[in-house]
Amino acid sequence: MKIVAIANQKGGVGKTTTAVNLGASLAESGKRILIVDLDPQANATSSFGLQGAEDISLYEPLLGEASITEKILPTRREGLFIVPADLDMAGAEGGNRADAKIISPALLKR
Repeated sequence: MKIVAIANQKGGVGKTTTAVNLGASLAESGKRILIVDLDPQANATSSFGLQGAEDISLYEPLLGEASITEKILPTRREGLFIVPADLDMAGAEGGNRADAKIISPALLKR
């Protein structure tokens, strides 16, 4: 398993676009990909049409209140999964951190 983090403190540099397109491309080539959306704006999540997913986001796992594996959702593309974000994550943000998207070719069991 490899982990790729796409991070930059500056906004508007293409982190989300890169993560979503790279993830889709790798899934298309047969890899199993997990995108973890760490941005409270949830643009990676909404790019998959999942912005309305109630109670399914990275917020609870960040607080230690749930397992991240409970929050993995499939996308319309075979082999591509996402842990969605939502605006609640803005409350979990602390201090100064880089906005990041993580892509992991996860060996997820169906």
